[in-house]
Amino acid sequence: MANITVDLSTTPITYSPGPEVKHGDTVTFSLGSLAISTEATVTFTDGTCLTTSGPYQLGGTHAAATSPLTVSNSAPKRAYPFDVVINDDLKDRKVGPGEHDRKNGGIDVTSDPPEGR
Repeated sequence: MANITVDLSTTPITYSPGPEVKHGDTVTFSLGSLAISTEATVTFTDGTCLTTSGPYQLGGTHAAATSPLTVSNSAPKRAYPFDVVINDDLKDRKVGPGEHDRKNGGIDVTSDPPEGR
């Protein structure tokens, strides 16, 4: 079983070691090098492959990274896109007032679910 770390601080979002996961692997979303005042919400846009559905909150009153989230053994083999909304009032803003920085990413389940016995 592998642990994949999704670094939300980079543009584009980076994955270590990569965005491919297998059933039973774990995924951790991290604010990486973003300021401690940053808050982020990760939401899967077309269903999730994880056993906990989310959305996942990071920063602010939450931790700077999620606990490891497990890839469901019943998740079909396919890509699972997600959106990230980042709210950091202290950064040099590239968006207008009242708007938030948005990023997109995805996790790719690369193995078929185990067959029932």
